[in-house]
Amino acid sequence: MTLKGKKINRVSMRNNAYEIIKNAIISGELEPEMKIKDKELSEQLGISRTPIREAMLRLEDEEFIISKPNSFTMVAPINITEVKEIYSIVIALESLALQEAFIHSTPSQLKQLEDINNLYKKAIEESNAKKCLTYDMEFHAHIVGMSKNKELEKLLTKLKDKIIRVESFYFHKAIPKQKSVNEHDMIIDGLRNNKYKEAEDMLRSNWMNSLNHILSEDK
Repeated sequence: MTLKGKKINRVSMRNNAYEIIKNAIISGELEPEMKIKDKELSEQLGISRTPIREAMLRLEDEEFIISKPNSFTMVAPINITEVKEIYSIVIALESLALQEAFIHSTPSQLKQLEDINNLYKKAIEESNAKKCLTYDMEFHAHIVGMSKNKELEKLLTKLKDKIIRVESFYFHKAIPKQKSVNEHDMIIDGLRNNKYKEAEDMLRSNWMNSLNHILSEDK
């Protein structure tokens, strides 16, 4: 286990330690079921064990880490039942965000959405799975931002941290298919031309395709 180049500033150590460890779990640098020790993390990050322990407790509350007293602490395994439940909630909440985005969206925002999808297309052409996931998530985040609903945005950000972790695990070698990009194009077209039902159908389909891929890989 190593968190290369992740030495952190002593200011706000607790939050910095939390963010670094969490990001390492989400990206897969700290893999599911990997045993972790506060002493090792302390040495790698160059800070005392106290903020590391506090960060780990916080991550345990968020179910990114599990521990057994006096035995072990490890990165939480990926639970497929939980994955299905999270996708179901995200689809419902993002559909609501899309509905509100119809009210607030501007031509400039739609152009930004189009630009993100073009970057996604380029990442597919380059066979860069990491960039594909980044731009795919950025596309969806931009839709949520267009809703101007900050509470919805906060809820979805927390849920999507878990989705990014799952998709990083299952898609680390796989490149998303052109179908996803086409669905994004149809979502943009729906927003631009006041076709809410078509856009919502494509949004739901887009998320379900990702979930179905994960379920097929897990068999």
